[in-house]
Amino acid sequence: SCAANETEGLYHLVSQYMRQRERVPEATSTGALLAWMQYHVRRTSLAIRELRQEALSLDESLDRDFAAFDFNDIIEAKNCLLRVLSVAEEQHGTIEALVAAENDTEGLDFSNCRGVLSVLLAMSASNERLSSRVDKHLNELRERVMTHREDTLNQRLGLLTLLSAIFMPLTLLTGIWGMNFEDMPELGMHDAYQYSLVGMLVLAVCMVYSFHRGGWME
Repeated sequence: SCAANETEGLYHLVSQYMRQRERVPEATSTGALLAWMQYHVRRTSLAIRELRQEALSLDESLDRDFAAFDFNDIIEAKNCLLRVLSVAEEQHGTIEALVAAENDTEGLDFSNCRGVLSVLLAMSASNERLSSRVDKHLNELRERVMTHREDTLNQRLGLLTLLSAIFMPLTLLTGIWGMNFEDMPELGMHDAYQYSLVGMLVLAVCMVYSFHRGGWME
């Protein structure tokens, strides 16, 4: 069973073929078959073009605001494209089989509509090529998203590494001064606590300045 809109579209195409005597001179099964094939090839072409427009919209959205981009949109478009691509491949293979079978089968007669069959073959091949280009575009978008995520992760790991490098000598000093030895003369110095804090601060500032001059904080 077909939906109402699909049935009306198929009926319109069949009627169109029956009225064009230069293509289908009479109401034959071959003409109905070609009308049915053209209807579905056009549906596939429309679906692929919509997916191409969706890929362009995703590209623009990615350039406009990467933080708000939803990676699931690429996955959904990719899954839909794979289904459409499988249909396009099946249609192209079917039309090629019809072209080959017409030469060996008496039940099929395309002598009066070879042009239409050639157009259908070209349309199905074009659908297959266009779907492959859309697939390539979606793969490029996915690679861009993954690359950006890797760059963001590397920047965060780099920041954590810098913080660890800055606090490492400070942790070493606190570990040394925290030892429970009786003979530690610096612990008995006047204002030793204040001097130690100032020394740690100066050391941290010097390390931050050194990393900034070396380009590690860009």
